[in-house]
Amino acid sequence: MRIRIFQAFASNNSGSYTIVGTFESPQAAEEVAALLRVVCAEHDVWHEQYGDDQDGESPLDVFARDHGLSEQQPGRSDSWPEHGAAPSLTAVGHQVLLHAPYTVTMPRLFGELFYKRGGRVDVEFDHAHDQLAIDLAFYVSDLANWNDPERQRRFDAVERDLVPLLPVLTARAEHDTRPQVEPVFYDSSWGGRHLAAIFRDLVEAIAAVRVVAERHSVALRVRIQECPHGVVDPLAHLRASTRPWGRSRVILWSIGADRVRAMKALREVMGSELAEAKSAIEGLPKEVLIEADQAYAERATEILRAAGCDAEVVVPRRAEP
Repeated sequence: MRIRIFQAFASNNSGSYTIVGTFESPQAAEEVAALLRVVCAEHDVWHEQYGDDQDGESPLDVFARDHGLSEQQPGRSDSWPEHGAAPSLTAVGHQVLLHAPYTVTMPRLFGELFYKRGGRVDVEFDHAHDQLAIDLAFYVSDLANWNDPERQRRFDAVERDLVPLLPVLTARAEHDTRPQVEPVFYDSSWGGRHLAAIFRDLVEAIAAVRVVAERHSVALRVRIQECPHGVVDPLAHLRASTRPWGRSRVILWSIGADRVRAMKALREVMGSELAEAKSAIEGLPKEVLIEADQAYAERATEILRAAGCDAEVVVPRRAEP
């Protein structure tokens, strides 16, 4: 008789940590982000220096005491990134976002601080193992008329400037073999513009989008959700969304030198699968959108042109009385 004995060890198997809070004003959000940015950097140095011998007073101990927070000995052992990067932060509009890409957990004092400073916690992902989908809602607060065409013009300008940046911001990490998920611009039912994406570096990407948005006097609102495990395209439901009906059409005259880039743009504006996009570039010129809302058709044309295509919007004229 042969007997085999196996010994197994559990792995750390760390996930990411993300918390988003909302405050009464952008100024309040910036102040909280600045406070946390400093103490997180200081505590990360302390944590690296002392390792498991962490009985002394830490920067987070001092921070908790100075701000009236209740957690005792925060940010020790598994409550701070041991092998991953230090937490990073950004403020965007009324919100603060803190993210640690690889950790077991993080101190609960962050949420307590948000409430102490007059804010509230929007969402907290403690030890998320799947990728995070980010939805950035664009809005304009300085226009008196909700239907002011200037609003759509600003949204279009932000989208146009972001298109060339997104391939880099959404690129996979070096050893991540999963296919890159194409970001999606879409409109909500009340006329707002959104960007949904899965970014390589969450904080860096949102900060980059914020710079572009501020250039055109557009504000942002962040929403985050953890993607379902094993789903190849977590944004597929947005690509298949119904286009707003209208009488406009988009003619595609030519696709330029980059055939693949043109097909990607066609997939986005048509909300189609690859086969349909591939078919659409055969036998040009042709109408690739019909009975579309004029604003949607104009944005689709901009996307196609950014991909090197020659496209045109056709808007039917009203009959003369």
